[in-house]
Amino acid sequence: MKKWTWIISGIIVVSALFYFSRSQNDKDTAVEIKTSVIKRDDLMLTVGATGVVTPYVEVELKSKAGGEIISFPFEEGDSLKKGEVAVRLDPATEKSRLNQAHADLLIAEAGVEKAKITLKDEELKLKRQKSLFEDKVISRQDLDNAVIAADKAGSDVKIADAGLIRAQETLKEANDRLKDTEIKAPLSGTILTKHVEEGQVISSTTSSASEGTPLFTMADLGRIYIKASVDETDIGRVINDQTVTITVDAYSNKVFKGNVVRIAPKGKVDSTITVFEVTIEVKDEEKSMLRPMMTANVEILTDLRKDVLLVPSEAVRAKGEESGIYKVAVGGPLWVPVNPGISNGVLTEIKGDISEGDKVIISSMEDKTKASNSKNRSPFFLGRGRR
Repeated sequence: MKKWTWIISGIIVVSALFYFSRSQNDKDTAVEIKTSVIKRDDLMLTVGATGVVTPYVEVELKSKAGGEIISFPFEEGDSLKKGEVAVRLDPATEKSRLNQAHADLLIAEAGVEKAKITLKDEELKLKRQKSLFEDKVISRQDLDNAVIAADKAGSDVKIADAGLIRAQETLKEANDRLKDTEIKAPLSGTILTKHVEEGQVISSTTSSASEGTPLFTMADLGRIYIKASVDETDIGRVINDQTVTITVDAYSNKVFKGNVVRIAPKGKVDSTITVFEVTIEVKDEEKSMLRPMMTANVEILTDLRKDVLLVPSEAVRAKGEESGIYKVAVGGPLWVPVNPGISNGVLTEIKGDISEGDKVIISSMEDKTKASNSKNRSPFFLGRGRR
């Protein structure tokens, strides 16, 4: 009797150990199956880049005249209308130059008259010398001398004419320089940078080896652009008129709208990476908030699919040449072939025998299979595993 009691007790202990070990093994090898729901939404593909805010037109003003600045009442940020006088110079120096140019013109005109009179005189002498030579009164040498003198007088007239043209151009330049003692805005816009102040003496663009003194820089801020650098791997997806969203650090909660207007035909190397400059015009009503040289982040919309079925990209798998998903179904995962569309790396468009709201498995099916095989193995299995 005691023998059978020990046998029965042993069987109970072994069974309990087996059950406990199997329960622990199930917990250790259990793999969580991650799922997601198929949803219907819009899918956008974008190209991201960074750029700089740039005005439509930006010009640096210099003056043909030189001298002391006697008036410059504007500051940076002030607006100017086209043709409005921004800077006035002391005109005394340029008036003096204009008077000298007038005098030089009178001298040149007199020189032309004198040269023409001399030519006429030499031509009359040549005519008489020819008559005397025919009558054999003078020698051939005397005739040749008269011809040379007439030719020289003709050349002097041409030289005098050239001097007259030079004097006329000098006078015109002097007039322009005098007019340029009043520097006017070439366009309607805003002063971005002021380089000089009243009382400063500036050099002109025509008489200075340094090409003149910069006075101020102004820009038309009525039209704003972004000059963005797009990586060569993405430039093939960018075309004119594509919609662009723009953000800047200064206004973190504001999104500006724009459109691609120009793509550079040639790339440039930036830190060993080839990029192409893409020009984007800001179309937003609040574009006046943007300032030149602000750094901008842009997202160029390259493709848009509206009202399509979307799944996480990792849910789409391949079986041979077939693409599909594992749908959660009664009895276990069900393989459903699908046609994948565009993908932004996170979500993928799919078409097939699926519906909005269906659940799909996004964790690895191989991990699930390995876990199932591991759970079916006895804790008392002592043999070597298969290779």
